[in-house]
Amino acid sequence: MKNISFLFGAFLGLFIIMLYLSFFTIASVNADSSGDAVSYSPSPSSPAKGINFFYLDGRDQEDLVQVAEKLFYGDGACKGTRSDISTRFNNTLKGIKEAGFEWVRLLISKDFYQIYANRCGLVMEEIYPVLADKHASVLTHLIENIAKEDLKIEVVLSGTKWFKEPESDILFFESILLGIPSQHINMVMLGGDVQPANAKYQAEWLKKVLPHFLNHDHVALKKLNYLFDTVTYRNKKQAANYVAWVAQEFPSLKYLPVNLYNRSLPPGSEWQKYAKAINEYADIYRSANRPLWIDEYGFRLSNTSEKETYTEADRVEYLKGFHHALFCVEEPPAAHFIWTAGNDRYNSNPEKDYDRTPFGLFEGYTDNMPVTGDAWRELSLFNTDSSYCERLNELD
Repeated sequence: MKNISFLFGAFLGLFIIMLYLSFFTIASVNADSSGDAVSYSPSPSSPAKGINFFYLDGRDQEDLVQVAEKLFYGDGACKGTRSDISTRFNNTLKGIKEAGFEWVRLLISKDFYQIYANRCGLVMEEIYPVLADKHASVLTHLIENIAKEDLKIEVVLSGTKWFKEPESDILFFESILLGIPSQHINMVMLGGDVQPANAKYQAEWLKKVLPHFLNHDHVALKKLNYLFDTVTYRNKKQAANYVAWVAQEFPSLKYLPVNLYNRSLPPGSEWQKYAKAINEYADIYRSANRPLWIDEYGFRLSNTSEKETYTEADRVEYLKGFHHALFCVEEPPAAHFIWTAGNDRYNSNPEKDYDRTPFGLFEGYTDNMPVTGDAWRELSLFNTDSSYCERLNELD
């Protein structure tokens, strides 16, 4: 019996030591993981200066899906060959950087893959709900080229139309984020045009998808920053309802995601009026008491079918008003991404241009260099001139 007691005691002691060592190892791994999980968030004092980057020269051959394919496989990828797309792409990135932008925003969407499936020979079963490795490699190549210019990246991930399949959307988003170099991704916007205070089914989608990623058990995904992509609200009541919904459902979000398009004034309006109109909405969003993340803002020029004509001069006035309302007042500055770099017109079939185009800040390309106008110069001035607000206030 003594021998049995001795052996049992020795075994128990060894078990306790092994248990302790196991606990120490687990604690160490968790400590390391918790360090990795500290996500990067731009400081409110140095907010993101960003631009949406979805087009080069036209919707018909040079938007993001096709650009990514051609950068990876060559100019002949996708129907409609145009030469030197990599040159236009690199010159555009350099132009974005020279204009003082520090971030670019990329849209990765099931719908956009679907639109160009025939043109680019894409098999949708290899896209959704899980993005195949070969397509992740195409996105990786695109992202690494952007990162070479020392530009930070926000990605917007959009899944099934009408938000019908949150579980499949989650798989889609996970496969993208695990397939691309996450060290280059500084913000992830989930969903496209989600208006949770207006549409119950969108609210339910968001309440399933956003917490899944905010509390993800995969270290690489948990350490990323997440928000959601919302819309420009049609009136102040909707905007206030949206702020209240976010405060109730996601009180711990670091930022309030916002859109701030505004084309409500007649052509020829001065920037001071745009500043007043924009500020009325900005004040509602500021009531959330958290930094604003303006995922989209911008100004659409008129197309040929419209009776009223908004010109580049109107867009400049809007930009001055936007800058004054958000950055030339005693309020916390906001992250902001203008829509959009590139030329978003249908070059090969202008009749397809409709009332959502053109927002593009480029008129096109000459010798593979972006052709820019007064609005681009105004943006560059704001981004690079520290006395911008002082000089604008002198005109007020």
